[in-house]
Amino acid sequence: MWVLRIVGLLYFSSGIWCVLNPVESATFLGFSFLNLGIAEFYSVYGGLQVGIGMAMILSSLNEQFLPGGVFFSLVLSCGLMLFRVIAILQFGTNDALISMLVLESIIVLMLFIQLKRLKY
Repeated sequence: MWVLRIVGLLYFSSGIWCVLNPVESATFLGFSFLNLGIAEFYSVYGGLQVGIGMAMILSSLNEQFLPGGVFFSLVLSCGLMLFRVIAILQFGTNDALISMLVLESIIVLMLFIQLKRLKY
């Protein structure tokens, strides 16, 4: 299941980037840190994305987990895309946020097509 592996690899890679370069990756997204805020960014943007990416990749390797993995990934990605749109409308945007929205939209479309191919 190449779609789920690609999406999982994107989440995993993003999480690793956040762990290895938390200040640079946060600055790209418009964050700045106070006190231990970097620890939260490291955990959520790093650890959560690595975990989500690993779950996607691992579920793509087992036929039994594939439908649930694609469904979960689609719901998660739709939520991210929807709230990115709401945030852009409410708070404004920049090139980085627009590029993230485009990437999330492509991911949602790919996962939706894959779910339809699985006939679920």
